[in-house]
Amino acid sequence: MNIVEFVAQQTERVCENYCDFIISTHQDRLDWHPHLEGAAHIRSILEQAAECINVNRTIAALLRGEPPVVGQLTSLGGGEAACERLTESAAELAEAIRSMTDADLDKQYEHPRGVVLGKNVIMMPMRNMGYHIGQLNLIQMLYGDAEFHVPKNWR
Repeated sequence: MNIVEFVAQQTERVCENYCDFIISTHQDRLDWHPHLEGAAHIRSILEQAAECINVNRTIAALLRGEPPVVGQLTSLGGGEAACERLTESAAELAEAIRSMTDADLDKQYEHPRGVVLGKNVIMMPMRNMGYHIGQLNLIQMLYGDAEFHVPKNWR
């Protein structure tokens, strides 16, 4: 297995993890905004999922040499719809990653936040989803769910 295949597989796997956490969340808390004194605006689980979908699609377009995705997604129906859209975006991204050559890993890509090497670009969406999994787990704890819902593919 080469590095691009590994990263593509791990991207899809982290997406599966994310969906496991979404599904384990009480449905009435998916669009909940925790209000903590002194805290900045805390985005809901669905808002964070929409960001991950946008990042996945933007990086996939970047890797294909296309302009960034226009009409960024801001709203999702519910947990199942979020997982469906997230899975589609991760599959699109994984396909773009799999099309890369070893030389593309050292290529410079024009990311909206600056020039980034291919080997770093392909890690961005996976790191982003992992980061938001942690935030999702924190939101679960804030509404009283003390169980850590271990995703099925972590074993």
